Amino acid sequence: MRALSFCFVAIIYSFAFAPSSRSQELAEEDAVKEESALPGKYRLAGVMETASQLLLEADGSYKWMMIVGSLDLYSEGRWTKTDSQVILGPHRFNKDTPVFALGKSYAWDREERDVAHRMESIRLKNRAKWKCAFLESGGIYGSSGESVFPRDLTVTQQFEAAVTIERDRYNIYQKAIVAYFDRDKANADDHLEIAARTAKQEWEHAVAYLAESGRAAGKTVQYQPPSLPAECLYLSDYTPEYSVDADQYEVNWNRGAGIWIGRRDRPNARLKVDAQFSFTDGSVERASSYELGFAFTPLDKGRQLQSIRLTLDHNETEYSSKFDLATDSHDHVYEVKLDNRLFIKPPFEELRLDISGDRLMSVDGSRGYYLKRK
Repeated sequence: MRALSFCFVAIIYSFAFAPSSRSQELAEEDAVKEESALPGKYRLAGVMETASQLLLEADGSYKWMMIVGSLDLYSEGRWTKTDSQVILGPHRFNKDTPVFALGKSYAWDREERDVAHRMESIRLKNRAKWKCAFLESGGIYGSSGESVFPRDLTVTQQFEAAVTIERDRYNIYQKAIVAYFDRDKANADDHLEIAARTAKQEWEHAVAYLAESGRAAGKTVQYQPPSLPAECLYLSDYTPEYSVDADQYEVNWNRGAGIWIGRRDRPNARLKVDAQFSFTDGSVERASSYELGFAFTPLDKGRQLQSIRLTLDHNETEYSSKFDLATDSHDHVYEVKLDNRLFIKPPFEELRLDISGDRLMSVDGSRGYYLKRK
């Protein structure tokens, strides 16, 4: 009788708990199936004049893009599933993604040299304007006795006074230049720039007075501007007759190897791509594209380019690619294409999508839904 009772209790127990355990197993199986069914390609539906696609990879990575009018948005990173939602983000551009692609090569001929020379001149002048800003027109310190020179003197006395004034103002200008280049560039105070610009103007007025006085006295006028870094001489408004010939600083464009980022397209001023040119004789030359998307290295005869390595630092991450080249005896410039998705500002920190059958719907109430492609 006791055995019969025990069996009866066991049967009751099995009926009471087995369905619950089984339903839990089924629920877990459904969850696994649902999650395994999530990876794939999706497109946005239900929204006019907006294109968007979403790629969920089985390894947990995603790529998302949206085009609204002329605005392009892009994000990639890791996705996760929580309860009944798919969560995209945060945005992380894969550092292993090749950001460079080598395009066509062009003969290093006169056309390329002319364009490269023009681009390099623009770059150097732009850098000069940044480094030697006091040479540009701008704010100065005015004074009540500004550029007032003695006139009630004999011709000889006026010339002697002009020589002294020019030397005094030259020394003031020279000291102002030294103070300007020694300044703390992290300090937003621009008083040293204004002081140098004012001293420059005062010295130029003194030079004009000296030239006038010298002509009147029949004297030979001698003066030189203060010494400046070579970069400053690229400023178009700082090439007086008595300055050093700026051409001596220019690159020899006759022979060489180079790269164009985007093949003369509108340059990306944020870029500084480092190019390493390796040659068959084991030598290596380096150059940087800076802000105009062009890098060049002059060559001697008999050297053949073997490979190019391109490196870009962006957001504390280094992206680098090496390209092996077919060697020949001709000089070339190579077009380099850049994956601009690297520079797109992430459109979101996190994007949550509700799972509704075969649709993914934004939880923020945005119109439309992502429908999986068959």
